[in-house]
Amino acid sequence: MKKKFIQYIFLTTSFIILIIFYLSVFGIETEKFNNQIKDKVAKIDNNLEIELKRSKITLDPFNFKIKAKTIGANILYKDKKLELEYIQASISLKSIFENKLVSSNFNISTKSILLKDLIAFIRGATNKTELFFIERAIKSGHIITDINLNFDDKGKIKDDYKINGTLKNGKINLLKNQYFENINFLYNINKDVFNLKDLNFKLDKTDFFSNYLKITNNKKDFLFTGDIKNKKSILDDSFFKLIKLDLKYFDLLNTKFATKNNFSFKIDERFRLKDLVLDSEIDIFDSEYKKPAIFDNYFTDIKNIIYLKNHKIKAKYKKNYLSLIGSGKIKLKKEFDDIEYSFIKKDLDLRINSKIFLSELNVKNKLSLKKFIPKINRKLKLKNNEIKINYKKDNLLIEGLGEIQLENDFEKINYNLSKSGKKLNFDTKLNLDNTSLEIDILNFKKNEKLKSKLRATGSYEKSSYLNLEEFSISSEENKIFLKNLALNKDNKILKIDELDLNYVDTENKKNQLIIKKKGINNYILNGSIFNANTLISDLLKSKGDDQFRILKNDININMNLKEVFFDKKNIVSDLKAKIFIKNNKVFDADIEASLQGNKNLNFSIKTKNNEKVTTLFSSKAKLLVDRYKFIKGFEDGYLDFYSSKKGKSSQAKLKIYDFKLKEMPILTKLLTLASLQGIADILSGEGIRFDEFEMNFKNEENLLKIDEIYAIGPAISILMSGYVEKDKIISLRGTLVPATTINKTISTIPILGKILVGDKTGEGVFGVSFKIKGPPNQLETTVNPIKTLTPRFITRTLEKIKKN
Repeated sequence: MKKKFIQYIFLTTSFIILIIFYLSVFGIETEKFNNQIKDKVAKIDNNLEIELKRSKITLDPFNFKIKAKTIGANILYKDKKLELEYIQASISLKSIFENKLVSSNFNISTKSILLKDLIAFIRGATNKTELFFIERAIKSGHIITDINLNFDDKGKIKDDYKINGTLKNGKINLLKNQYFENINFLYNINKDVFNLKDLNFKLDKTDFFSNYLKITNNKKDFLFTGDIKNKKSILDDSFFKLIKLDLKYFDLLNTKFATKNNFSFKIDERFRLKDLVLDSEIDIFDSEYKKPAIFDNYFTDIKNIIYLKNHKIKAKYKKNYLSLIGSGKIKLKKEFDDIEYSFIKKDLDLRINSKIFLSELNVKNKLSLKKFIPKINRKLKLKNNEIKINYKKDNLLIEGLGEIQLENDFEKINYNLSKSGKKLNFDTKLNLDNTSLEIDILNFKKNEKLKSKLRATGSYEKSSYLNLEEFSISSEENKIFLKNLALNKDNKILKIDELDLNYVDTENKKNQLIIKKKGINNYILNGSIFNANTLISDLLKSKGDDQFRILKNDININMNLKEVFFDKKNIVSDLKAKIFIKNNKVFDADIEASLQGNKNLNFSIKTKNNEKVTTLFSSKAKLLVDRYKFIKGFEDGYLDFYSSKKGKSSQAKLKIYDFKLKEMPILTKLLTLASLQGIADILSGEGIRFDEFEMNFKNEENLLKIDEIYAIGPAISILMSGYVEKDKIISLRGTLVPATTINKTISTIPILGKILVGDKTGEGVFGVSFKIKGPPNQLETTVNPIKTLTPRFITRTLEKIKKN
């Protein structure tokens, strides 16, 4: 009995082992679990259906599971069919006993299916709403995938699912109007991580390759990390749009480039790109880009297309931080020039550093330099310039060294420009060896071949002022040095700290003087020699108002000059002056100087109650009269002038005593017309002496009204009046009488009543009356003999004789 029982146990055990072996190795085909699998799928999504054939069941005795595999199953989701290669399930024995699928595992392997359909299936199966955006982005592509799903004891899919597969010929609209085409890769997907390997795709016309790409689901967004590279390709602006880099000034064309990149970025739930991090190495073999329109404001001959060649660029981009560091060659005109640069952007802080060697470039001349360099070109040429540019936020620094052509020849230049906010600082050193230079106010003109150096440093703020901290022109013969000149926005002088002049002017006269600021709006001018000829001429040509209109503030000037050239011949010495300038006019002045031959010059201006009184006395009248070109051969004499001005009207009196006149065209013509040829000959020869000249006149803007001009001398006397309207008409009338006639008449006067007639009537003509009238260059002169002198003429003559 015992033996039979042992045999029974053995046979039973053998049979069970045999069954287990058979089920483990060969299995059986059944449809037993088909309904349970369909029900399980339906619970995932009511729209999800599965078509199953007979399944092959095998046993896994070591894990207490059975495996069911069906070939050629299909999954349908809203009428979208996924053709499967097979479905394999690993089901716990407990599930079989309880007649339900729990603690089970499913492996699904698809045929080549549409990527879009697979994403829809995964989204439905996993209930991941964020996959909706990926589904929308996918335009095409076929995929083969293996899906591994685990169910817990309650029949729910666990989070440890795995998806592996291959994508072929995909097309995704990942960003707005940015299409990634010809996408191919191997992938591995876990719960929150997507790993892609051997990735390659095309963005526009550029082929890219990647060893790996990792996509991590961070609940609210997807994090992309990986590397990417491309071989020599043609680039358009798609890459820059991808990283949101605004290159509106650089329209790239025909760019051949290669890159190596490491990157990361996020795409949020609204499918927006953010937190981009990019670390790249870029080789640009050839590139063209349209010249930025802004260049037209500064350069005259840059071609419409700018060429780049052999550029190596390292790029980094992270969130709001972008770094580009590169070097290569650039062609602006005919030749390729070397360039190095870095471009760094952090938030709103932008930094640009570049260094470029320019073989030649034409620059628009936007500076008003023609006053100082009369022959300056409309185009300024730069040659062999090495320029460094540094830009940080609102701060710009430009440093340059090279050559510039202002006129005919190139000159060496060294410049430094820095801009902070609205303030521009500059420091320029310029050789002027073969360039002309003129400063009219100083009567300075540099010889074109005289080697000279110019330096200008300072700052400029468009809305407020120009501060010229230092300006100097130096050569073997000349030195002009200016320190801290401040001009306001209207180009009026606010201050000058120092002006040191030591130069030879256009009249070949030496000038040596220094102006220094002492205190607020007080200046001291000292010098050994100064040529004031041009300055005086300019003052005489002006109307007399606003002589110092370039000044913003009222100033006091104390002057002490050893020698001053009053004109080309006359020198005054020991000139001392105190001048107060108010509202751009000389308000008060006291000037005195010594003249040759122990003579002196005094000049004063006093302003009180809106009345300006000007006095001038010179014991050498020739010093002032010689400035009037229509009077020649003026000798001896002294001058006394008085003027009173109120508003726009002035009254003045000019007196000149004891002088001789050799030539005066109008007077010579009058004497000739009056048949006083003998006196005319004396005037043009030895000269006529006058005892006194007096002129009383009024000025009202452009009208000079002459109340009286009276001149008396041993040979002739003149009385006249009239007016002169500037640049329009001259109208004068008067009486001219030889002095012998006057003397004879006066000597025969027995009583005052006979003053109107001579003692002997009919003895000849007393004199002539005359008129001079017409435009300045077309004067007409008429002369009429007179036998009886006017009472006014005789009265004035008697007054003069009585005084003498």
